[in-house]
Amino acid sequence: MHRKSKRKQVKGTRRGSREISGLGHIPPFTPTIRTIHKFRFVNGTNAGAFTIVRQNLMNLVLYTPTATTSVRLFEAVRLVGLELWSSPTALGSQASELALEWLGENGPSTLVSDSAIGVSPAHIRSRPPPRSSCEWWSMSGQQEADDQFTLILPANSTIDVTMALRVVETEAPTSGDVPAGATVGQLYGNYLDGKISGMLMPVGWTVLP
Repeated sequence: MHRKSKRKQVKGTRRGSREISGLGHIPPFTPTIRTIHKFRFVNGTNAGAFTIVRQNLMNLVLYTPTATTSVRLFEAVRLVGLELWSSPTALGSQASELALEWLGENGPSTLVSDSAIGVSPAHIRSRPPPRSSCEWWSMSGQQEADDQFTLILPANSTIDVTMALRVVETEAPTSGDVPAGATVGQLYGNYLDGKISGMLMPVGWTVLP
């Protein structure tokens, strides 16, 4: 009995040694803050066509160090996908229509549309065309005026924009849209089409004044 117990003890010690030796490699670590987030916007009574550029996507979340200046929270963003809903017309009296046109470089212009009759909303879910510039990362100071997509919306539509986001710790803060009388030290949500246009309002955020 004594010998058997000793063998078990030796065997257990060897197993423990192997487990301890497996801790010698510290796993890789990425300090950059990164996430994927969905932003929602509504257009209220503002029907029409809205063209979105890279700068608009980088200015969606802004910090205000003063009442009249803002800086971007995210210095790098990448568009993952879009989802759109129209609001049904009164009692389904006519067709409800939506359209989305991808505009990026290195790919053909791609139009996606949907129509609905009755009380159901028109609905579009779409991702950037493969290998087009719409699926590239957008960085502050790099081709910010490039058109990304155009939304053709009836009144009372809802727009979800899903993006990959990075806080780039080595980048100096970049100025965003100019507020008017902002609260110092606050985070604001910005219009999808930019503050100057101000038609596609963020949902769930204090809106940049």
